[in-house]
Amino acid sequence: MDEKNIKKKTLKENFQANNKMLKEIFLLIKKNKKWWLMPIFFVFAILSLFLTLAGGSSILPAIYALF
Repeated sequence: MDEKNIKKKTLKENFQANNKMLKEIFLLIKKNKKWWLMPIFFVFAILSLFLTLAGGSSILPAIYALF
């Protein structure tokens, strides 16, 4: 039972760390007025999603069709 609580805590901490990183990137873009970077981050996010879903074989034909 205690191991589950430890695992949940670490997952929550990891999510908060990732969320903090995204906030810092957004604040950097906002402060320096580099809005042209937003589409680049958006494309990287979409590609990351495709690669994550590519772990399952059901999405692979759709990814191959895109490229």
